[in-house]
Order: sequence, then C-alpha cells, then structure tokens
Amino acid sequence: MSDQVYPETELQKTLVINSLLDLGIYKKRNKHLYELTLIELEEYYDVKRHM
Repeated sequence: MSDQVYPETELQKTLVINSLLDLGIYKKRNKHLYELTLIELEEYYDVKRHM
C-alpha cells in the first residue's frame, strides 16, 4: 500500500492541532505539532485539557 493520506485523518489532526493552539501549545518537547501522529496529538490534548 502506498503512503496515501486519508482526508478524514488529516482533518482530525487539523482540528486537534487547532485545539492545542487555542490552549497556547505549539510544540511537544522538541517536535512541532504537525510532526506528531493523530494518536499522539489526541493523547497530548487529553492530558493538557485536564490540567
């Protein structure tokens, strides 16, 4: 299978990234948010949202 990008996944990543940006979060350690997977983003958002 090729490295096909799934539009639904990319849309969800964008939504989670925007939510993190709304919280003032731009990076996770030394990585920019766009470098993270959707699962990493969702987990990070859950942690930060409950702080």
